[in-house]
Amino acid sequence: MTSPMDELPNEMLAATLALLSSRELAVVALVSRRLYSVGVRVLYRRLVDAVRLPDHELILECYHPSAKISTPYLACRYLGTRADGGAIDDGEPLLADLFRLYSSFRPVVAAEEDGWPLDTATRQRRRRRRRRLQQSQLDAEGALALPQQLQAGHQIEQEGGQEGDDDDDQDKDEMATQDIDLDQGELFSQLCTVTNVVKRSARRGLLSSHANTCHGVVRVWRKWLADMAAASPTCHGYDDAGSTKDGNTTIGRDGFLWVDAAKSVGLKFRVVPAAALAGSSLLLSGPFDDCEDDEPAVSYTLVYQELVVRSSMLLSAVEASASPSTKAVIIAQFEGHLL
Repeated sequence: MTSPMDELPNEMLAATLALLSSRELAVVALVSRRLYSVGVRVLYRRLVDAVRLPDHELILECYHPSAKISTPYLACRYLGTRADGGAIDDGEPLLADLFRLYSSFRPVVAAEEDGWPLDTATRQRRRRRRRRLQQSQLDAEGALALPQQLQAGHQIEQEGGQEGDDDDDQDKDEMATQDIDLDQGELFSQLCTVTNVVKRSARRGLLSSHANTCHGVVRVWRKWLADMAAASPTCHGYDDAGSTKDGNTTIGRDGFLWVDAAKSVGLKFRVVPAAALAGSSLLLSGPFDDCEDDEPAVSYTLVYQELVVRSSMLLSAVEASASPSTKAVIIAQFEGHLL
């Protein structure tokens, strides 16, 4: 026995279902096979379109509990969509497949060119970090220098690859890092992690909408830091190469530090001993293999490589930010004071 709904064209049914919110659509899709077939495709297309965050931005706060005020926001550049497990059939997606989708971003330091105001302390901190990076690269030139012809070829390849707006944005982005210091006998450090989907106002330093997607704490263990630093392909400074440019459409959960138990938000870092950046001896900082004390004071620098967020969370945040609101959020920093 057929129902009147079965006689409706797919186009008309899809247009009707498109009026529902994502939460409502996920519930309605379970009513019948016809609604499931059309509704899941509508929801999948909505997910794919929303994860690029049109007219919105994803910002990341990741800081030690003692440095909440002094740690600046990080902007997040969209890299693509990845799936947990096997690939998803675009033609006939399943409702369960939609919750396996992750959106991948690259956290970078928010620039004044992007409309984020910077206080004096932040500018000075960035200049110091930039000088340390330049010095570490100069110190490593003797040991890691490439033949002149290879260097020339690499430079030509970089110059030829800087085409398009996305490449220009990546070229001017400043690498985001996080310093981790462990005292003697300290087993781990903690990083408070907050992600928000925001929409900027026409006025500088104001947000017209704000939707929180995650608020949690990540424990960074001493052993994990030592293992990751030992596995890093470079020990003489930052290496910007990472898994975010390999073109993979699937996600491996083992390489991430997950913020929540459901593994909806994850961070991937490259771990560098702080001594490799400061140009000091490894006897003062970094992993200690031959030290008499098994747990000495150590320092590392985490280089942000990737942030993954479950796509369904981003879609809910975008829809929530579209709701009428009379509140404006001020996130500007002026001379070290957060307003």
